[in-house]
Amino acid sequence: MRIHPLNSRLTTPPRCLGLAALPTPVERAAWWDAQGREVWIKRDDLSSPLYGGGKVRKLELLLANAPYDRVETITSSGGIGSNHLVALALYLRTLNRRLHAIVFDQPVTEHVRTNLAVLASLDASFWYVKRRWELPILWGAYYAMRRREHGVYMTPGASTPLAGLGFVNAGLELAAQIDAGEMPSPKTILITGGTGGASAGLAIGLALGGVSTHLRIISAVEPAMFNAGWLHMRLRETHAELTRRGLDAPPVGTLLADAGVRWSTDHTQVGASYGSPTDEGRQIQRRAAEHGLHLDPTYTAKCAAALSRWELPGPVLFWNTHASNDLSEHIVPNWEARLPDRLRRHLAATPVLGESAAPTPA
Repeated sequence: MRIHPLNSRLTTPPRCLGLAALPTPVERAAWWDAQGREVWIKRDDLSSPLYGGGKVRKLELLLANAPYDRVETITSSGGIGSNHLVALALYLRTLNRRLHAIVFDQPVTEHVRTNLAVLASLDASFWYVKRRWELPILWGAYYAMRRREHGVYMTPGASTPLAGLGFVNAGLELAAQIDAGEMPSPKTILITGGTGGASAGLAIGLALGGVSTHLRIISAVEPAMFNAGWLHMRLRETHAELTRRGLDAPPVGTLLADAGVRWSTDHTQVGASYGSPTDEGRQIQRRAAEHGLHLDPTYTAKCAAALSRWELPGPVLFWNTHASNDLSEHIVPNWEARLPDRLRRHLAATPVLGESAAPTPA
């Protein structure tokens, strides 16, 4: 079990499985400098040799605490190439537990196809619909048929108030690295946004650590699915979880304002739809790969494209939440045969979007 920096501020800290290799390093990215600003990277892609990125910060708390600590099966949902579902399936396997995946279609990139291959290879059970708006119908059918074995539901992106504490710890972790002289205090931090749990936790952690900055949340989903209202809700939920566990702090708005932590949401990089690659994202994805930084087209490439486009006050910190682990060892031959018939047929009929392909809507 890991002792996080947040624990000393809580009377009843949560249990933690210690799945993540923390702290993750901060790294200078001189190749990315522009308009006289310094660019740094928070290398959360190095957070675990099994599957890094930001998800492990959440899962090492969630899987150690009720209601997720004892059940054999966990049900969750996402796109067919969901990073969240891959992380959850991998870590559940280490605990001899299993995932039921409720999935919807998204543009099929190499990244999406690899993630789907891993999920199938790990023997996840799939329930599939083509469009996101069909999910409620699918949920009803799933619960009616699997009433005795669906286990416990985990929200998309593992964004629960408890999971947010993983990124409160991340903010305190960065504050300690700044205090230790590992990097200057950033005037701007960019992080990708999907469900808002990581962003809310990070904002609060930065405030508790005394890091005055502007947190720019670059959304990978449409405004109706994530917006300022969602972020306000996540902030309140995470703050309530902290106070329930004994944190002595003012209301969340006062906490952020007193520490000089500002935040904003931006939807200019979403593209044609959720999961659709963008030309700007592809360009920075290729450039980053030349410098050993691996981005995914759904989330982090779009966040990186925003950094490359804008003139931002520096120093700038790019928070890399993408897991860059090689997943090929987890993929079994003929994994497609494990998919539901409808999903397998769809995959066979859908060309994989390459680096030069034009973005297409879902």
